[in-house]
Amino acid sequence: MEKPNGTPDSPCLRSLTEPVLNAQLLLAYAAEAGIDLQPETIKAIVRMRHCCETGQIPADLVELETQFVQATKTLAKAVSPVTVISLRASYDKRPDLSLIGRFRALLWRSPPQVSLAILSVRRFRFLAFVVLVFLLFVQIYWVIGSSLTTDVDATLKQKEKDEMQLTLLQKEQQRLNRQEETLFAELPAKSAQKQEQTEAELKRIDSELDKKRDEISTIQARMNTYELAVGLNYEILGAWNNCWKWPAQQAGRLVGDRQNTGADNSEPAEDPYQGLLRAQKTANFALNAMQLYLLPILYGLLGAITYVLRTLAEQIRTLTYTPETDIGFRLRMNLGALAGLVIVWFIKKDGEAQLPFDSLSQYAIAFAAGYSVELLFAAMDRVIGAFSSNTAAQESRKAPASQAQGGGQGNG
Repeated sequence: MEKPNGTPDSPCLRSLTEPVLNAQLLLAYAAEAGIDLQPETIKAIVRMRHCCETGQIPADLVELETQFVQATKTLAKAVSPVTVISLRASYDKRPDLSLIGRFRALLWRSPPQVSLAILSVRRFRFLAFVVLVFLLFVQIYWVIGSSLTTDVDATLKQKEKDEMQLTLLQKEQQRLNRQEETLFAELPAKSAQKQEQTEAELKRIDSELDKKRDEISTIQARMNTYELAVGLNYEILGAWNNCWKWPAQQAGRLVGDRQNTGADNSEPAEDPYQGLLRAQKTANFALNAMQLYLLPILYGLLGAITYVLRTLAEQIRTLTYTPETDIGFRLRMNLGALAGLVIVWFIKKDGEAQLPFDSLSQYAIAFAAGYSVELLFAAMDRVIGAFSSNTAAQESRKAPASQAQGGGQGNG
């Protein structure tokens, strides 16, 4: 075993180079963090590093290597949850080959050096920005559509109410006119006393007719404004519908549907109310789809990304980030979007939640479900486990009974 002083190319020392570098990195972190270590632990790592740097094989190599392995184990426990992988992910720099890094390289003429932790932060921060902007766009678009359909519904209801009231007033006016004509026809044949009574009745009828005419003129003037309101709402609602119908039309053309599907604005002008009603029905389909599916998914996804950013910031602060956690983060984003959609199923149709926090809106609940995915699926697991345990208990009670019946038949 005795050889001349070992050289740096010695196989035994070359195999220990990587573990020594890792132990040295952990030892430097422990020194910076003020973690107390035994002198024997520090001495074993320093001696092994000195041997690797000088290339000298000590006489007690086996004992030194044993002490080094034990010291590395002790050091890893002392700095846990920080690991070599997490430290390298935070400290080691490499060229930034991402899109933002290439753009910066064009500006500064040199590729920037970044760590894997910084790259992960940039990636999830960009995803959070994209999701937030898309969510704001969809939410604003939904609010505009909801306001439009509400105004249209109020306008159509008021128009229908005024039409019914106008019909009743016109019928009442016709009845009073007929009554007035009858009294005028009977007036010459009556006595003087009854003529006075008839004239008083005619004055009363004239007064009522004046009131009816004023009410009819007021309603007719209001209905004239409906024509302008209906035309304006029809134009705006048609434009709102075209925003989501245009991508559907383009997708239809891509799959072979070459038919020209006209917009709501192509409705005949002579029947604007029917066109407005159809545009409202069409908009309600899109609003319900966004309210029940798209918005809860986006809010759940935003909640999951918020949790990811918060967890990532904590891991970088404590130097516990590892590249493998990105896989868990991406899976959590998928689960967050799914949780935001699933939680809406537990809400009543009228929007009142069947949950302890029923004062919150369904979007706030979807965000909370995406942020705390574990709580939702843990509750579902407990429900499934309760049913499974009941089924297993019933089967276990049936098994002894069937065995007893089989044993009795065998003895017989």
